Amino acid sequence: MRKEDSSITQRYLAWWQGCAVGLLLLITADALAGEDGVRDPREFFFAQSFGDLPEELEVAREQGKQGLLLFFEAEGCPYCLSMLKRVFNQKKVQDWYGEHFISVAVDIHGDVEIRDFDGITLPSKMFAEQRKVTMTPVLSFINLEGVEIYRHLGMVKTPEEFLTMGEYIVGNHYFDTEFKVFAKSRDEQAGYTTHTGAGEEK
Repeated sequence: MRKEDSSITQRYLAWWQGCAVGLLLLITADALAGEDGVRDPREFFFAQSFGDLPEELEVAREQGKQGLLLFFEAEGCPYCLSMLKRVFNQKKVQDWYGEHFISVAVDIHGDVEIRDFDGITLPSKMFAEQRKVTMTPVLSFINLEGVEIYRHLGMVKTPEEFLTMGEYIVGNHYFDTEFKVFAKSRDEQAGYTTHTGAGEEK
């Protein structure tokens, strides 16, 4: 074999090895998600945000998303913890919401600085107060203009209910239909119950 042929063969093998390693990494990532598709919500659901909400909105626009999802939480809140462990950690939830929204966690008692939609920087606890959030959990959907279009008060119990809520927002059903009515309709179509009866606010 000529020297040039040997060099080409080695490069070809190196390329295939690189492809094999890449494929193995993808398979490993899926395996780490577990058979039930569970992944760390802090890493896979929430954006690694610096608290600059106008900047997050700009990213959402550039990526063709519908807007932001703000999750108002508090340390020691059992309902927040339940959503983290049962809803936000599900791969199907992470993938769907990741396609449509940028999700940001906000500690209503925290001191981490947040730049709000008016460009004012303040601690997260003051931001929560400004948004009139006094309980947790609260889900606030923000459109690309920085306007809250839907607010859900209280815990969402299941991934199915949360996905239904996403469809409710993306399909603009909040304009003329209450969520519990929309969810009931989806329940009947799917043959199961997803809605918990938790509070909501348009």
